[in-house]
Amino acid sequence: MTVQQLPDDDGVRVLRAEGELDILTAPPILEEAAALVHGARGVVLDLSAVAFCDSSGVRLVDRLSREASRAGSRFRVVAPTGTPSRRVLELVGLAALLADEDLPRALAAVRA
Repeated sequence: MTVQQLPDDDGVRVLRAEGELDILTAPPILEEAAALVHGARGVVLDLSAVAFCDSSGVRLVDRLSREASRAGSRFRVVAPTGTPSRRVLELVGLAALLADEDLPRALAAVRA
C-alpha cells in the first residue's frame, strides 16, 4: 500500500493498493489503519489496481472507514465497475455507501 499526500496539500490522503488484498497482505495494513487516517481531512482508498480481494479487503475498507469517522475525516473508495474489488464491495453492500468509479469523483466527494 502506498500513501500519497496530494500536491495541493489540502489534507486529503490517497491510499493505493495493488495486486492482491487478502489474508496475507491486509493484516499489516489493518494494524496501521489509525495512523494512515490520523490528521487527514479526507481519505481515499484506491482499489482500482487490485486484482484479487477477499474478506480481508472488506475488513480493511470497513476499518479505514471507521477510523476516518472517528477522526472526523471523510472517506471514499475508488472501485471501478467490473473490478474484483467493486464486485466484493457490492456483495457486502458497501459499494453503494462508499465506492466511486474513479479518483476524481472520490476526491470530489471527500472535499465536499
